[in-house]
Amino acid sequence: MDATRTTSEKKLTTKQTATEWHLPNTARMYDYYLGGTHNTEADRKAAGEVDSYAPFVGYVARLQRACLKDIPAELARRGFDLIIDFASGLPTQDHLHENAPEGVAVVYADLDPVIVEYSREILGNTPNVHYLYTDMRNPLTLLNESVVQQLLNEGRKPALVIWGICLFLSDEDIDTITNVLYDWAPNGTCLAFNVPLVDMNRNNEAVIKFLKTYEDLNEPIYVRSLEKVREIIHPWKPDERGFVSFLDWHGLGPSSMTPDDLDAVGPTGGGYAAYLVK
Repeated sequence: MDATRTTSEKKLTTKQTATEWHLPNTARMYDYYLGGTHNTEADRKAAGEVDSYAPFVGYVARLQRACLKDIPAELARRGFDLIIDFASGLPTQDHLHENAPEGVAVVYADLDPVIVEYSREILGNTPNVHYLYTDMRNPLTLLNESVVQQLLNEGRKPALVIWGICLFLSDEDIDTITNVLYDWAPNGTCLAFNVPLVDMNRNNEAVIKFLKTYEDLNEPIYVRSLEKVREIIHPWKPDERGFVSFLDWHGLGPSSMTPDDLDAVGPTGGGYAAYLVK
């Protein structure tokens, strides 16, 4: 084994086949964009290539994660003590459980069995944190898991999180998922919802290359308008703050972005987020 590989990479080789080792994985690429170490040489090569012509991707990823850091405390302030996160990716780099107040349980989930297995290894015996293998396109599968049912039977008040994954979901998928969750959720439930790359400039050369790269990875990216987002999440409604751009979430403003970034992703910082309520 190459001595320059990180400890995390050495652990990954015990969990993955040789084929998986040589293929980039979008969850680990995201970890790379965030500055993490839970990625492989294949991930770094693919993400580094994207970063070379589209540095806004890493910027948006880090800004999106900075917004996510606020969610556990805000949900706890609203009285929720169970956070159920659909399509979580790797639980690294200031993910939900790292910012959850004491006593708040976090349930992560993902469709990729390699990511699930590796995530469980990362988490170890972290209290009040669970990582399950489910496909969020059938959200009731996760909600009916015995671990989730046990937490609900304890009287915990659930909040839901869909953060970042809409990038890889069709309009039909999002419409189905949010409607199923609305029917399941008790009145007063909160859904922390994020939709990246809204109104991205599809005529921008870097954007064209970025979309082609992820299409080649068999992870096509969906770009949509905020108006379309509002339509497909109905009947959920944003709270009084409405949809807030990533930049406005922390009061940064578009001046924090380069002209090239602004041309690619517009003045929002790469998307919007909201606390949706039933």
